[in-house]
Amino acid sequence: MTRQIRDKLIYENQEYYLNTELIELYFRQHPEKRPKFEISCSALWRGYVAIFEVKNNKLLIKELDWLTDINFNMQSFRDKLFPNNKFEWYSGLIRIDEFRGEFDKEPENGIFEYLEIENGNLIQKRTFNFEELQRFKKEQYDYFLLSDEVESLYEFWGRNNENGVINKESVNKIILKNIMEYTQKVYVE
Repeated sequence: MTRQIRDKLIYENQEYYLNTELIELYFRQHPEKRPKFEISCSALWRGYVAIFEVKNNKLLIKELDWLTDINFNMQSFRDKLFPNNKFEWYSGLIRIDEFRGEFDKEPENGIFEYLEIENGNLIQKRTFNFEELQRFKKEQYDYFLLSDEVESLYEFWGRNNENGVINKESVNKIILKNIMEYTQKVYVE
């Protein structure tokens, strides 16, 4: 499998490659807004590269460039899709620590850093050691299962369950494993 070109985030004058695709969540809810081109690249299946920046406690879309042809020409869509530059649609946790690697591993000796974003506003930077992160994830998961947020995931998995093999119990295991990506609201102080 070809490694994908990753989006970037600039925070406190440092660049971080993201392992999550923040804008994909937006396009899943607004598929009509996704630009359409007849070109694909094995290193860029989503068709675009985004650069975000946290500036003045706001999550901004600095660049959003779309692959438009086989010569790897890119076209900017930031001003068309997000004219005020602020990505106010996004709420969730963005991992920025150096222990992420390509697959967001969690080594026991790691220090884990997340930016908590709510409606495009930086709420706080959260830092955890391994044990603190595991406790946070478990508490976040417990609250998440009680929230309205969980229903949209159950609906998503239900729509994509042609063989009927996925039930709530198996979805809950997926949610627990990926709680930091699925959560849009932080329930734990």
